[in-house]
Amino acid sequence: MAATVSYTDILDFLDPQVGKYVGALLRENNVGVCGGPLHVLEPKTGRHTITQRHCCDRFKIQIPFAGNTLIWQVMLDSMHPSEPPDFIFNSHDFGFMPDIEDIKSLVNWDAGAENSLSLVINELLVAYKDHQRSLLNDRLQFEYTSLLETGKFTTIEVHHSRKTPRGPLTVNFLIRLPVDFSNIPEFITKDNPGEDAAILLVSFQNQEATKVSPQLYLSPRVEHALGGAASLRIPVFQNGGCLMDYVPNVFQLLENMVDQIVKGFQKRKEYIAAFLSHYGRAVLEYDAETYNKISLLFDWEDFYFILHINIPTFFPRDQPHFELQSVYHMTTYSKPIIATIKDYPYSPRWSGNEMAERAKVYLEQYMPEFKRSSMHLSASRMR
Repeated sequence: MAATVSYTDILDFLDPQVGKYVGALLRENNVGVCGGPLHVLEPKTGRHTITQRHCCDRFKIQIPFAGNTLIWQVMLDSMHPSEPPDFIFNSHDFGFMPDIEDIKSLVNWDAGAENSLSLVINELLVAYKDHQRSLLNDRLQFEYTSLLETGKFTTIEVHHSRKTPRGPLTVNFLIRLPVDFSNIPEFITKDNPGEDAAILLVSFQNQEATKVSPQLYLSPRVEHALGGAASLRIPVFQNGGCLMDYVPNVFQLLENMVDQIVKGFQKRKEYIAAFLSHYGRAVLEYDAETYNKISLLFDWEDFYFILHINIPTFFPRDQPHFELQSVYHMTTYSKPIIATIKDYPYSPRWSGNEMAERAKVYLEQYMPEFKRSSMHLSASRMR
C-alpha cells in the first residue's frame, strides 16, 4: 500500500510507535549547508491490513544536499518497535553503503527515545558527505582542501550526479558564506522570518571541470535587504580559476554590499534630519522607519508645489530623485503636473547638511521654470 499525503497529514498515516520518531525528525527539520527542511512522503506498511491510517512503518525522506535532493527509504517494523530501522539508498548515490558499525546510533538503537531516528539520519549524512568527498579526483580534491585551509569557508557539501545513467557527470560544491548580516537595519528584515544565509553553489561539469557554473542563493530577507536578486551579480568563474580565489571574491562582494546597506541607512537618516532642520515648517511627511522619502510644501510668488524626495537604498552612492508636483495644475489626463529632477549638483562625499543647502540653492533657481511650465501645460489642457 502506498499513499501520497501532505506534510500535515503524514503523522496520521504512521503507526504511533513510528510517528514519534518522524515527528521529532520533522520538528528538527534543519539539515545541511542550506539548513533546509526534510520531507517525509510515500508512507507504506508491511502489515496485511485494509486501513491506510495509523499503521504505516516505512516511508521515504527527501533530504536537501549540495544543490540536489537525496531520497532514502526508511523501513521500521511496527510489530517489533525495538528493532532499528533498515535503509535503502538511492541507486544514484554512487555506491554509498556505510559500515553499520560506524553508525553508532544505529548499532545502539534506543527505541524509547524520540530523537533516535534523527540521530541515525545525521550520522548517515556525515558518512554520506565523507563518501562524496572520497569520489573527488585530485583536481577537485585540491579545490575542496584549499577552501578548508582558509579557515573561513569550512561549511561545504559536495555531490556527484548524473541526470541520466550515461549522462555527463556534474560535481556540485555547496558553500556557506559566513557573511555577518546582524547589522542590517531591522526594518528591512522584520517581515521576513528565517535564518539569514548566503549559499554559493558551484557546479563543475565532469571531474576535469571543463565548465564551471556558479550561482548565489540568498535567504529571503537577505535578498530583500540587498535590493533583490537583480541587484547582485556575482563575477564569472574564469577559465583556469580556482575556488580559493573565487569564493573570497564573492564573499567580499557580499560584505561590501551589506556594509553599503548599513552605512546607507545611517546616511539617509542624516539626510532626512538635515531637511527637517532646514525646512521644518515645510515638511508634510517623511518615512521615520526606512528614511527613504520625505515630502515638503513650498511656495514661490504665490505658487505652491510639493517636493517629493526619494532616497535610494544605496544612498549616498546613488543620488536621490526630486519630484516637483504642482498643487493647482493638472495635465490633459487630469493627473498632477510633476517634474522629475535627476541631474542636479550632488556629491556622495557631502554631508547631509551640505546636500540640503545645495538642494535649496538649486530649487530656488528651478522654481520659476517649473511655475511657467506648469501654467503652460495647464493652459493647454483648458483649450
